[in-house]
Amino acid sequence: MASQGSQAAHSSGVLGQNSSQGRRRRTICYCRERPVLATSSTAENSGRRFWGCVNYGIGEECGYFVWAVSEQEPQVARLKRKVTTFKGKVTIVERMLTLAVAVALL
Repeated sequence: MASQGSQAAHSSGVLGQNSSQGRRRRTICYCRERPVLATSSTAENSGRRFWGCVNYGIGEECGYFVWAVSEQEPQVARLKRKVTTFKGKVTIVERMLTLAVAVALL
């Protein structure tokens, strides 16, 4: 956990430093991969969102870690829209499948 804290301090230093850019997360982690949005399950930060290394828990990770600024962060909003779109598409496909089964049974 101490390494995560030091990585967080290090990675916050590489966030957008130009005032016109605002604070932005890195587009790649130290493994040269895109960070993933995850949710903390620790007691002290339960449910809090963060950006982390895609390789966490599956191999040699770089330790990239940055708390998500807010749920209004553009990447979060984009991902929420994608989920909503996919849910709508799944509903349509389920209805089409139900109709196809009903027609096949008749």
